[in-house]
Amino acid sequence: MISTFTGIEIGKKGIVTHQAAINVTGHNIANAETEGYSRQKVSLEVFDPLYVPGLTRENGPGQIGQGVQVEKILRARDMLLEDRILSEKNGLEYWKAMSGWLHQAELVHNEPTDRSIMNVLDKFWSSWQELANNPEEMGPREAVLEYGWSLSKHLNHNYQALKAVRNNIEKSIEIRVEEINGLAKQIAHLNGEILRAESVGDNPNDLWDKRDLLVEKLSGMVDVHIGRSDRDEFMVYIGGKHLVQGSHYEGLMLLKNPENEGYSNILWEVDGSPLALRSGELKAMLDARDVEIKSQIDTLDTFAVTLMDLVNSVHRRGFGLNLRTGIDFFAEKTATLNGTGDHDFSGDGRIDGTAIFRMTGTNRLDPDGAVGLAGRVTLENGIAVDYGETDTLSEIMTRLNLAGSGVKATLDPDGRLVIRSDSPSQHISHLEDSGDLLVRFGGLLRNSGEDGAFDSGSGGMGARIAGDFMVMQESHPASWIGINESVSNEPESVAAAAGTDTDGNRMPDLSDGAGSGDNALRIAGIRFHKAMVGGSGTLGEYYSALIARTGLKGETAEGESSNRDLIVENLVNLRKSISGVNIDEELVNLVKFQHGYAAAARFIAEVDKMLDVLINRI
Repeated sequence: MISTFTGIEIGKKGIVTHQAAINVTGHNIANAETEGYSRQKVSLEVFDPLYVPGLTRENGPGQIGQGVQVEKILRARDMLLEDRILSEKNGLEYWKAMSGWLHQAELVHNEPTDRSIMNVLDKFWSSWQELANNPEEMGPREAVLEYGWSLSKHLNHNYQALKAVRNNIEKSIEIRVEEINGLAKQIAHLNGEILRAESVGDNPNDLWDKRDLLVEKLSGMVDVHIGRSDRDEFMVYIGGKHLVQGSHYEGLMLLKNPENEGYSNILWEVDGSPLALRSGELKAMLDARDVEIKSQIDTLDTFAVTLMDLVNSVHRRGFGLNLRTGIDFFAEKTATLNGTGDHDFSGDGRIDGTAIFRMTGTNRLDPDGAVGLAGRVTLENGIAVDYGETDTLSEIMTRLNLAGSGVKATLDPDGRLVIRSDSPSQHISHLEDSGDLLVRFGGLLRNSGEDGAFDSGSGGMGARIAGDFMVMQESHPASWIGINESVSNEPESVAAAAGTDTDGNRMPDLSDGAGSGDNALRIAGIRFHKAMVGGSGTLGEYYSALIARTGLKGETAEGESSNRDLIVENLVNLRKSISGVNIDEELVNLVKFQHGYAAAARFIAEVDKMLDVLINRI
């Protein structure tokens, strides 16, 4: 039976419902600029009618309505669009971070300027040319020392600057890992709060927004995958492993890696397994630290050790004004226990191997002539290169360089065969020749076959080398290269003059005289010699290639960043059109709900008048 006060109840429901709608509208307006907020909308539905079909229902004209109620409060959110934004933002943050770190590396090289390495290198070679023209004067010798010192300091500075960039990346990685753990903890906590709200039938819109914002921030750091298949457990994956599962999360940790100069590996705390990343800011940091910047440091080290080796190998064969000879121009810092290359690889204080960086033969060779020999050169890990009688030396060197053994072959300025490690931090592991190419023809090894093979796993192997060699130097020669004190303290020791070998030991022992500048001319000629690893170019070309690669990679990273930024911007704008708060639209809704509220209040007032007549006047 319809109650006398049914009208009051209908009016009350109208007031309550429109008040809720007004509150939601006010909530939208208040959070119009809140990051991650999604516009909310009130969904209204008809309240259950007074009568429902049944045998006991009262005879009447039909179902009588009882007003309106709030069905639910929804948030405007397109989850497919959200997943697309997460994916694109992940790539964007990778290239933005990579572009930033590469730009710092470009600033280190400072090319081309008057204070760059290339500029000082040119002046260094020119000073030797000037000395060759005036070998008896002290001024050109002082200039050689000055530009040699300047070149060394530029290399030292660039190494330290690149090292500082690498250290800064390490610190940034530590900060990001801590932030990732913090975000994972917050997401897991929100999952618990959301589940409790959902269990009683609520729509925790604001909590969902907070969680989505945290996930979006996380997606910029690492490539995440979201699992929503289980309503009770919102999951976040990185590389196929759970970072967050419901209210539980797995943290990440850092572990110093001694094989990577103490820089950190990122591991899962639960089992110590490595974190697998494909993109994101953290991946860019790892790639910049361990690939891009490390590669530039390695290139700088290779440049430094090659410069040092080439200049020293010529300088020590010359004579100064004081007739001193056998002196290095650049100071060398050997990493071995002695000058023959004996080395303690295990660190137990005993010789257990031989560490040789470069071997040079004794004979001058024609790279384009047929060797007239047949045999096999065996390198590291059993890698073998065959040669035949009709092969030229140039062809054989190309095969050696492409064999992937970690060593490269080239000719020095005198046409002597050179075998060297392709990294200054490494050494030649194995070198064996079944024939005479490296023995009597090239003059690198004393004997053929297994008995004459050089193997770094045993001590005393320096005795098996017939020619000149350079032992492995201390790590990062670019950081410590400098002028030999014996030369810097006594400029007369700068070996501008050539000499004559009178005793047949292949080392000059008689100076050609103070007026000779032949040795200085040979050093000046190094600038034109393709002496870099595998004969790939001159020292200047090698360093120029480093600058070109750095600039090209920086340009590529900047271009990718700009392109992806545009894509993300368009997607975010699309999201704003769906989820963003439009103040004009909200004000229209506010007026609409105000009128509804006022109409409901007026309805109650009219019902109240009717009841007053009914109760007080009848």
